[in-house]
Amino acid sequence: MSVFFLKVIIFIIHIFFTLGQAFHRYIGLTRPLLRGKIRTMYKLRRYSKKDKYSYTIGAFPTYELIEKRPDLVEVVYVHTDYNEKDRLFSYGKKHGFHVEINHKAINRLANKDNAYVVGVFRKFHSQLEDRPHIVLHEVSDMGNLGTILRTMNGFDYKDLVLIGQVCDVFNPKTVRASMGSIFDIRIAFFDDMESYLLAFPNHKKYLFMLSRNPSDSLYKVENRLDQKDVYALVFGNEGAGLPTNFSKLGEVVFIPQSDRIDSLNLPIAAALAMYEFRR
Repeated sequence: MSVFFLKVIIFIIHIFFTLGQAFHRYIGLTRPLLRGKIRTMYKLRRYSKKDKYSYTIGAFPTYELIEKRPDLVEVVYVHTDYNEKDRLFSYGKKHGFHVEINHKAINRLANKDNAYVVGVFRKFHSQLEDRPHIVLHEVSDMGNLGTILRTMNGFDYKDLVLIGQVCDVFNPKTVRASMGSIFDIRIAFFDDMESYLLAFPNHKKYLFMLSRNPSDSLYKVENRLDQKDVYALVFGNEGAGLPTNFSKLGEVVFIPQSDRIDSLNLPIAAALAMYEFRR
């Protein structure tokens, strides 16, 4: 072998060795980011209730997620046409999460044409505080649940109890209906009402259900409320309401209305109750 070819081989080996060192340094510096990206890409699929993560679809709920619960953020996907990409990259650098320009991921996850930002966040459970609770039993509509979350935030109720077979509070439809308020609310789950009663025996229970007793009117019950008491406002399923045997668990309350309608829908009833009890 000539000296020339030997020098060429040595030169090639040196180049590969140098590139290898540079690659290892790069991996060492970016391993946390790459690990997060690989983990996220593995999970990249349409939402499933079985998953441990969910999505914020759209810029507004994603900013609410970032500003209120940055600890939950795994990755934020940004469309190439979004005008405030730098703002999101700045948030990512500040809070330590990955931001990626990836319109294909957005199209896949959002299932809508006008979404420019999608946030991926970990689902969470919370420890309830000894404050007034909103209790929802067997609620089935995600839009209603999201609206109630937003209303709770507006009237400064921060503790939500979900009992039984309720709809998915972390579904992107619920998150979107809450307009990001879900990230301000402590959420706890109980299999049945008895489990909740055992956990919080000192909360006075106000059960919103039908009654023919005028003294059960919302406008009379709230006058009997001691502001020092902790309490729970309990609402049932949109169609069936609360089971009749729940009347033994606390004080029954009804909202007066005209006889020209069967009932108020759940978010309106909950909003009226929250407003009256906060007055």
